[in-house]
Amino acid sequence: MTQIFADLSSMQDSMLTICGEDYNHIKNVLRMHPGEKLTVRGTDGSGEEYVFEIVSFSDNQVNCRLLSVKESEVELPVRVMLFQGLPKADKMDFIVQKTVEMGVTEIVPVEMHRSIVKLAGDKRRKRVERWQSIAEAAAKQSRRAIIPQVHEIMTYKEALRFAASAADPVLVPYEVMAEQSSSGTRTLLEALKPGQTAAVFVGPEGGFEGSEVDAAIGSGAKTISLGRRILRTETAAMAFLAFLIYRFELD
Repeated sequence: MTQIFADLSSMQDSMLTICGEDYNHIKNVLRMHPGEKLTVRGTDGSGEEYVFEIVSFSDNQVNCRLLSVKESEVELPVRVMLFQGLPKADKMDFIVQKTVEMGVTEIVPVEMHRSIVKLAGDKRRKRVERWQSIAEAAAKQSRRAIIPQVHEIMTYKEALRFAASAADPVLVPYEVMAEQSSSGTRTLLEALKPGQTAAVFVGPEGGFEGSEVDAAIGSGAKTISLGRRILRTETAAMAFLAFLIYRFELD
């Protein structure tokens, strides 16, 4: 069933009007007709799933009638904040899309020592807007209950301060840890409980500078291993999320 996000506060007498890009997508791309159903989730992040029936099309809008409401069961029980070192080319587009599909809650692009891409001014703003648009499209496609937020680009120091204030634990996958026992990583992941917010830092191409890892540890972060192989920057966050999916969703 098609899913969109909308401001449900505008609903009156169980009727909802859908306009703009969603109208165009429903009518001209999906070619839906009156009588067909679609799922709507609120933009307020409440997560409930509203099922509507299309009643009519008029004046560049879709008129829908509410059929049912149910609680969402699609979100990971642990909130995940991804602090992603800025990669080059269009890799960030891919990272945003796939991590949203897999359950990330917030994404923070981070300028790190080995980040090749340098964004400034209007180009910086437009890139974040693009990533937010990708996040929304991925949330619709994967039937997420929320649209994950893509934050403004931060420096590494800003990101460490933000993570320390918003999440516990703060985790840093570091390739050196692959040479050590994986029991510490397993213990940290198994200790996560529903309702917690975990932050994970992923380096850009070339990984972290040693000083960046030291700074993270100094701010309270813990290093973990994602296995014995060296993962690309666009793979690491997905591997971490896969661990959480196994931990919480595959009983």
